[in-house]
Amino acid sequence: MNLQHHFAQLGDAFSSSTSIQPLADQRLVECNPSLATFLGIDMKSQETKQLFSGEQAIAHSLSMVYAGHQFGGFSPRLGDGRGVLLGEVTGQDGRLYDLHMKGAGPTPYSRRADGRAVLRSCIREYLASEAMAALSVPTSRALALYDSRSAVYRETPEIGAMLLRTANGHIRFGHFEYFFYQGKQTELNQLVDYCLEHYYPECLETDSPLENMLIEVVKRTARMIAKWQAVGFQHGVMNTDNFSFTGETIDYGPYGFMEDHQPDWVCNHSDYEGRYAFSRQPGVGLWNLNCLVHCFSKHLDKAQLVAILQHYEPELQTHYDQLMLQKMGLGSVAHLHELLPALLAVLTAEKADYSRFFRSLSHFDGVDQTPLLDEVIDRQRLSAWLMDYQVAREQEGGVWQEVSERMLAVNPKYILRNYLAHSVIASAEQGDYLLMRRLLRVLSQPFDEHEESSALSQRAPEWGRSLEVSCSS
Repeated sequence: MNLQHHFAQLGDAFSSSTSIQPLADQRLVECNPSLATFLGIDMKSQETKQLFSGEQAIAHSLSMVYAGHQFGGFSPRLGDGRGVLLGEVTGQDGRLYDLHMKGAGPTPYSRRADGRAVLRSCIREYLASEAMAALSVPTSRALALYDSRSAVYRETPEIGAMLLRTANGHIRFGHFEYFFYQGKQTELNQLVDYCLEHYYPECLETDSPLENMLIEVVKRTARMIAKWQAVGFQHGVMNTDNFSFTGETIDYGPYGFMEDHQPDWVCNHSDYEGRYAFSRQPGVGLWNLNCLVHCFSKHLDKAQLVAILQHYEPELQTHYDQLMLQKMGLGSVAHLHELLPALLAVLTAEKADYSRFFRSLSHFDGVDQTPLLDEVIDRQRLSAWLMDYQVAREQEGGVWQEVSERMLAVNPKYILRNYLAHSVIASAEQGDYLLMRRLLRVLSQPFDEHEESSALSQRAPEWGRSLEVSCSS
């Protein structure tokens, strides 16, 4: 494994030297072999085991410092309170990928906390990141999961764990906020140069590298959130310190995949005011980008900053439209804008299962409405919508079976339902990871039938509908 340390070269103003502090009786319980192969990492080698377990120190490993707006309030100094950036490796695509260990022990940014992670939160992040990757949503990825016999104290004693994850980068909006509000212009410029070199080198060839880099960040963020909305994902904690400068979904905490269609659904039990409700995510994305571009108010004038932000809404709307056209098997945006609001209104009124409905719609042959009507109470209302949908499909032409196959390739049969994650965690806490592996198998290929695992596609049982997730997860 050829670890590189480009970020460490920026100096002490950007991070503090830290290392993995092993847990008691730590053991590797799950790894991602395809991702390891892609990154050129031999998870079975003795050297790799020693490095990732913390038995052998990694030179130049570090924890980053940054700031962030948390639920709207600014925190001037945050940082990796329980994470260690081990370095970067080169993937088979020639790009650099960070290796980052979560739950590695206290750092200078732990703020009197223990710097540890619990098994349930590591499992939730492992499952979510792999599910999102399979749904083609830009995301960090899980490489390895470690459990232990160490007790970590939250509301009750829990099993201590560590999660090794990868991403194109771990630089957040909050990195720029930290140096801007500290008045550290030199460091801010260093960070800009670093991001241009490592993440947006194509912008260096333009007349205005910074401006064009920010436009690309805005567009990547817009496309990421459009994908969230299309697949029914809610992040739960959309603070600026949890937003990636490379446009990836990071920091899975109290997230959720929407089951019953509820536009104002709040998955995070700690979000008392519903700031990060599902329907508010696009607006919060723009709010966060506004916080980001404000950090460059000494580099660019107001008109330039406004023009940069104006790329957000059309990019998000265009990408969302494209995704929903695919989900509905339509080719006309006019048809989409006519049919989609009416459909979502039906799903909301019926509290219909979002993913199951679109999967069922993929099987619709233009004749038999029964399977879809069985999903609702107001059959007449949905039947009328299906008639309008059928007319639109017939106007656009195309072979129903071919369109159905394309829809099945974008409408998952399997999503990460909260009760499934809960069951996996309960089993793993007893030392049994078979259910986790079974769930990972279908989440990594969510569009396939997996007849032997069809039970995992069912709606939550009654006990699973009242489960709550909070930031402490």
